[in-house]
Amino acid sequence: MNNQNAVQASSPEFNKQLRRAKFGAAIGTSLDQMEMTLFSLASALCFGQVFFPNASPIIGLISAFGIYGVGFLVRPIGGLIFSHLGETRGRKWVLSTTVLLMGLATFSIGLIPSYDSIGIWAPILLIICRCVQGAAVGAEYTSGTTYLTEIAPIGKRGITASYVWAGASAGTVVGGLVWTVILVSLDRNDLIAWGWRIPFLLTIFVTVFAIWMRLKLHESPVFVEKQKEFKERAKQAMPLVQAWKHSRKNMLRVFGFTFPCVGHSFMYQAFLGGYIVNYVRSDGGAIFSTATAIGAVVGIFGGLFGGWLSDKIGRRKAGLIYSIIMCIFPFFAFMMANTGEPILIGLIMIFCFWFPAEGAMGVQSPQLPEIFGSRYRYSALTVAREIGAIGGGLVPMFSSIILAYFGGWQAVAIFMSLLMMITVFTTYNTVETKDRDLFAEEDAM
Repeated sequence: MNNQNAVQASSPEFNKQLRRAKFGAAIGTSLDQMEMTLFSLASALCFGQVFFPNASPIIGLISAFGIYGVGFLVRPIGGLIFSHLGETRGRKWVLSTTVLLMGLATFSIGLIPSYDSIGIWAPILLIICRCVQGAAVGAEYTSGTTYLTEIAPIGKRGITASYVWAGASAGTVVGGLVWTVILVSLDRNDLIAWGWRIPFLLTIFVTVFAIWMRLKLHESPVFVEKQKEFKERAKQAMPLVQAWKHSRKNMLRVFGFTFPCVGHSFMYQAFLGGYIVNYVRSDGGAIFSTATAIGAVVGIFGGLFGGWLSDKIGRRKAGLIYSIIMCIFPFFAFMMANTGEPILIGLIMIFCFWFPAEGAMGVQSPQLPEIFGSRYRYSALTVAREIGAIGGGLVPMFSSIILAYFGGWQAVAIFMSLLMMITVFTTYNTVETKDRDLFAEEDAM
């Protein structure tokens, strides 16, 4: 931070802008995570009947989750497009555009007629909306963390950038609560006929508020100071091409951070629930969903604590603590899950998943933008993270194969631990970046 920014950072006006920036960034990831929760639950509960009524229940379910997965596949494409725009049009422009696209696509899902009304066009429209959502999400997380890291004062980047992940946890809570109210208020016929639309239509209020918040944001000081340089470089070659040329090593590091952590997250949110229902107790679905909601509340504070801790002891030390914990905890998680006890399942989601996982994300929120120089930070981080997220999304499938092949949870726990060892290794071999000059063009090596 230059001297002018240092003076601004102590002013009441700057503090007001910073509070607005934290909330503005968090509301977008909250909308994103709420959308994911709404869509995943709708896929499990009713999309098979609404959009694939002629298929068997299992084929309808697979088809619905297949459309859900399409959103992940297009995320790197969205990251590629918006990373270029983030380097040329600015961080604020991308933040405002992505939340608009994501909100409109989610609202539009609630307007799609059923298969019985328009035939094959119903699932086609659902796929289109899901692709728009995925493309927008492809830039949402890195846009938020990069923006907050660049605008935050030195010494508070960790706690500031971690608001992005606190927002994500809050979105999970809200999405789950909305579906809970719908499920207890409507019978099955009303749910299939029209009730499933309500959660998606209600998101328009969050979208309007999120757009209003983001339009009031100030542009990142790094972009303001260097936007002429960014635009000149973009004319010479795509920022991503140059990013790979100059920042290849750190892009691979981002993959080493993201792939295991995202995979670890999906293991608990997707695989563990299926394991409990199919191998421990058939009525465990409600127990698991309740535990997930409670854990997500804890996750809000877990992410903020991780960011705060990284400000106090450094990104590297904090990251090592969290990644080592996440290497050990899978064994305890499965042993507790095998009891089938609701309290223990709740403790799994709080202490084995939400608190350490969100804490790790809180550490990475400032760390990943900091390892890149200002030249290609936006492009390099956005694309590398989203490619890692795709790999992480495949982890539950690989875990299912491992469980079927070895016939026991121990092999899956070992797989999860080995996966997190990648992050331990990556963190150990990454230099400390706390309080690094974000205006510097060269990467932290």
